[in-house]
Amino acid sequence: MQAEKLKAVPRTEMGTRVSRKLRAEGQIPAIIYGHGETPEAVAVGARELAMVLAHGARMVEVDVNGNTKPHLIKSVQYDHLDQYPIHLDLTRVDLNERVTVSVSIELKGTPKGISDGGVLEQIMNEIEVDCLVTEIPGTLHPFVTELGIGDALLVKDLGLPAGVNVTPGPEDKVALVREAEEEVEADADGEEAAEMPEVIGRVRSDEPEEDKKK
Repeated sequence: MQAEKLKAVPRTEMGTRVSRKLRAEGQIPAIIYGHGETPEAVAVGARELAMVLAHGARMVEVDVNGNTKPHLIKSVQYDHLDQYPIHLDLTRVDLNERVTVSVSIELKGTPKGISDGGVLEQIMNEIEVDCLVTEIPGTLHPFVTELGIGDALLVKDLGLPAGVNVTPGPEDKVALVREAEEEVEADADGEEAAEMPEVIGRVRSDEPEEDKKK
């Protein structure tokens, strides 16, 4: 997979106020670290970063003052609405090394079992893979259109390239189509029983850890 390109400029000032000013100017603060070298503070274009993330890229060719090297996107911090990047962590890599990363899974299509009253349930939103840094897959988009009620999309159905190993077993379920649950019966008082669901999700901070420490 060809690496995306990202231009970066060094930055010498740190802290919340500086980071906010950068974002207002269309720049995202970032840190480059790894391989025993001194961490490097840079800023990247918000629009360029958004395009890279939209393509599901994990490895990028980062150009710092004309010096271009491969880097791995280690983590991205988002705003409190979980919409816009506010900080980026990059790690230096060797093109011959293997890495373990998580790759997102976005299902495509409408299962035929839906028309029969089934419900699509996605069990895995991402999958951990081990591969050469140059072979990191982008976001996976498996089709589920042929799934009927009781059918499942398995890890082995994802069609990962040769040399890309996965942590889950090949028979593990990525998604399935199950029968819709029956309506909750009314309780003795004639009121429908309801249970509040547990909500589990990502917690995003308004400011990245780098800024909080300043």
